[in-house]
Amino acid sequence: MMNDFRLDPLWLKLNFLNLGPQAANPFMQMLGQQYGWPMPMANQVMEEYRKFIFLAMRAGHPVTPPNVIEQVWNFHIQTAQDYWEKLGGLIAERPVAEGIGASAATAMADQYQQTLASYARIFGMEPPANIWAKDAPKADPLQPFTDFWRKMMGLDRGSY
Repeated sequence: MMNDFRLDPLWLKLNFLNLGPQAANPFMQMLGQQYGWPMPMANQVMEEYRKFIFLAMRAGHPVTPPNVIEQVWNFHIQTAQDYWEKLGGLIAERPVAEGIGASAATAMADQYQQTLASYARIFGMEPPANIWAKDAPKADPLQPFTDFWRKMMGLDRGSY
């Protein structure tokens, strides 16, 4: 691991993806519209999304994203053509095969804590609390997908 992550060729490549804060960036515009985020929040989330992808490739262990990053990741997979072209070879989502039981939820919580520790080690700072909660995300791998489609279909969570 290099001392300064910003010099790592992977980080440089991630920064040249069409995910940046440019006002003309269609993905950033869709993301802001989808989640109702003002541009400063959308920019911060995108920076943390890049960091999550970097962690997935450089931490040396499986990583677990916070809920916000999981939502962006799923949104990116579903809406951005360049995801598979540019990121597909770098990182692939691993589906949950056996479902989420108590032992899987505990393992996920442990993995999340390990992810937070790697974040601090690699980036030299604690992750921002408004995105990276101290507690592991709830163990429902289908919730971001379900929320995305409910919103796309115009269904309010309170109506079902």
